Amino acid sequence: MQSVRSMPGDLLELADAELDALADRLHDGPLQTLVAARYACDASVRGAADPALARAAVQEALVALRREMWLLRPRGAGGLSDALTALSEQRASAGLPGLSVRLDTGVPAALSPAAGAAAYRLVQAVSRNVSTVLPVRLARCSAGAALDVGGPLDTVDGWSVRARALGGELVADSACTRLLLPLANPFDDDKDNP
Repeated sequence: MQSVRSMPGDLLELADAELDALADRLHDGPLQTLVAARYACDASVRGAADPALARAAVQEALVALRREMWLLRPRGAGGLSDALTALSEQRASAGLPGLSVRLDTGVPAALSPAAGAAAYRLVQAVSRNVSTVLPVRLARCSAGAALDVGGPLDTVDGWSVRARALGGELVADSACTRLLLPLANPFDDDKDNP
């Protein structure tokens, strides 16, 4: 087992890797769409293209950037349940099957905000690898809470570090991913953390 002393270094390495991945996604997605919009606007100003095409290119760039921002921080989510519902709707709008979510009563509210955010991010990460309905189950267990997601993760190591930092554990294979998390508020059933 890894010592707690090495965990801050691992977390910094994980944060750096996530920032690199974000930079790659922004470069390959919204930035390329913005470049295309710039060329369309330049052509429109010179009279070589229809201004409506330039406007459509700018709109497409805005949508790409908003989509990336939503992946970083979903807006309007009132808790883990709402965030997962919004993720399911986003998958459906992209032509993919949604999520099949089952949350035990009170469990989302009993997670710390950091654990609730990690639960959401884990489902989001697994959903990128699944093109069928994604089963998601959050239930009480002897260790606190168990989040079972019916699909694999691309990168298990980073998630293992994150789970340990939260006081939990990650168990993953090619068919299922399980995140065990401690409960911060085991008897508080009236609020829900994102």
